[in-house]
Amino acid sequence: MMKLMKSIDILIEKIESDYKEDIACVVIMGSAIYNDTHSRSDLDMYFITNTERGNNLGKVFIIDGIGFDFWPISWKRMEGIANHNERITSILTEGQVVYHSSEADLEKFNTLKTKALDVSDKKKFIAKSKNQLNEMYKAGFKLAHTDSMKVARQEALNIIDATTYSIALLNQETVKRGRSKLKSEILAMQHIPNDFARLYDTVFTNQNLSEIKVNYQMMVQNTEALIRLVEQETQELRPVVDHLGFLYEELINCYNKIYRACEINDTVTPLFAAVELMNELEAAFEGTTGSCEGLIDLISIYNPANLQSFSVEAKKHQLALETLLERYGVPIQRFNDFDEMGIYFKTL
Repeated sequence: MMKLMKSIDILIEKIESDYKEDIACVVIMGSAIYNDTHSRSDLDMYFITNTERGNNLGKVFIIDGIGFDFWPISWKRMEGIANHNERITSILTEGQVVYHSSEADLEKFNTLKTKALDVSDKKKFIAKSKNQLNEMYKAGFKLAHTDSMKVARQEALNIIDATTYSIALLNQETVKRGRSKLKSEILAMQHIPNDFARLYDTVFTNQNLSEIKVNYQMMVQNTEALIRLVEQETQELRPVVDHLGFLYEELINCYNKIYRACEINDTVTPLFAAVELMNELEAAFEGTTGSCEGLIDLISIYNPANLQSFSVEAKKHQLALETLLERYGVPIQRFNDFDEMGIYFKTL
């Protein structure tokens, strides 16, 4: 380890002589700070730049068969890292400053570190965890549609990256250690997807392409289910009446589009309108004390060969929604004519 630190001494000497105004801090991280090095260990480090000129010291080289990366990071990127916008937040929370150009620079670093360590906003971390689902879906799609073991293993590891980052965020923690420690690090967390350990191991132990596909799709599904469960457990339900005001007045035009389209044998518009209607309703009821699950599923029953029947079902749906809103105490704003509307507006 002392041998590796010689590179840091050389870097700091150069900063002191020629780059003191350009470099704010030099930080080490990874195995070096955990006393977990071996004969082939590299040195994980980065330095924070105050100026563009500071990037000149960003170098990658090899000494005695070991790769070194003098990695420059801007303060702007560090702010994003402190906000848990990247998987690598632990380089800030766990990193050790071995050099700082000024007390102001050190204070700025420690302020960001304090921000990164503040994981009290559970809703924020659940939202960030959910955002990783997009990365899981993309990798899962590629995995499902490949016949190549090379691609399958690549995408399985991409799923592992996205799911473990998502799980860490869900637990309001950071991924701290190297890949060999990743599985045990996740297993030590409070919230873990079902069957995580077995599914995780698949790509490292299994030569069967079909099983790799099935198991990592399951890992994505289980992680998504875990996120929903944690979100439900922490969610404060809002009264329906406070959240659904004026929803019906907007959605009535979806019903009218369905009725008109069915009258003129337009087979396209009814499905568009039904999907829009159902999406709006599900989004509106989400997180409230109410539910719209008892309403007819207009999307599934859509039949372009029988638009008349679909129009009838849409009318039943509309009347059932009115009854549901009335039961929840959600008022519907109706005027009999424009004169009545005019009288109402005079009172505003």
